[in-house]
Amino acid sequence: MQDQKDVILRFFPASLRSPWENSNLQWSEIEEIRIRVNQPVIIRSRNKEYAIRKNGPAVEMKTTKEMNTYVIYCERELEEIVRHLCRDSVYAYEEERRQGFMTMPGGHRIGITGELTTVGNHIYIAKYIRYMNIRIAHEIKGISNGIMNWLVDDTHIRNTLIASAPGAGKTTLLRDIVRSFSDGGKEYRGGTVGVIDERGEIAGAYRGIASLDCGMRTDLITGGEKAQGARILIRTFSPSVIAMDEIGTRADAEAIFYAGISGCSVLATIHAGCWRDLEKKTEISSLMKDQIFKRILFLHMENDGTRRVEIWNEEGICLCGEKLLQECLS
Repeated sequence: MQDQKDVILRFFPASLRSPWENSNLQWSEIEEIRIRVNQPVIIRSRNKEYAIRKNGPAVEMKTTKEMNTYVIYCERELEEIVRHLCRDSVYAYEEERRQGFMTMPGGHRIGITGELTTVGNHIYIAKYIRYMNIRIAHEIKGISNGIMNWLVDDTHIRNTLIASAPGAGKTTLLRDIVRSFSDGGKEYRGGTVGVIDERGEIAGAYRGIASLDCGMRTDLITGGEKAQGARILIRTFSPSVIAMDEIGTRADAEAIFYAGISGCSVLATIHAGCWRDLEKKTEISSLMKDQIFKRILFLHMENDGTRRVEIWNEEGICLCGEKLLQECLS
């Protein structure tokens, strides 16, 4: 894998890299980079915020008293960054701009917004991009080791839903569960997995090729919708498991139901912090009512950046109270 510093520096044109190169950041721990026009660039790392300075190392951001020392990008510089990310072909990324994000090689996702303009049929596109959120993809192999025995039953994996607030690591955990089952373990054989990776975040896909390890028995579909991806995988690749990220619509729920009645197990993620949150999600109400998911993992991030997971069954009974994911690495 590329050095994380090099990966992050490549988000910026050469003319804007100097403050980053001199920042002395812990590059491997960076989770998000927030860029707002005429405001300081803020880096989030292990639940702390840091500001890039024009000269000297980055500093933890607690007040605005040093505002004049921080790196602040104006409109022209934001447009320079956008052109650089689009390789000087902004119109080639029109579809990504409509969705409000761009996916970079390695699975890094860049949220974009600003002044929107309509392109017909209630579809909007960012005309002037003035706000960006660069989310850095992290690959942590082995994080699922300590929980796989709760998920795997003999030779197949139970339908599993991973729920958490944004930024807690759902996709990272999903990827490692996929890798673990695909490669196989001491207590279970590896199985064929089909991954529907709409945003390219699960596999870090670029031009359809995974850059993050999803296992040797995994087939990947990028782009398109979940329902379409499920149909393609089931009809032509015969997966034991179908994995997808961020359920957000009734169509997504229908794709899960279709996979289930076709004999596939399902791995999925959703934004929710507790069981009550899930019950309020209208898009998956039928799935919860029919107890489709046999395991629900609630992932939580503590103030110090550590993660803990609770494992529940389909009846709303907590099977495993709180397990630190760091312990799963042993």
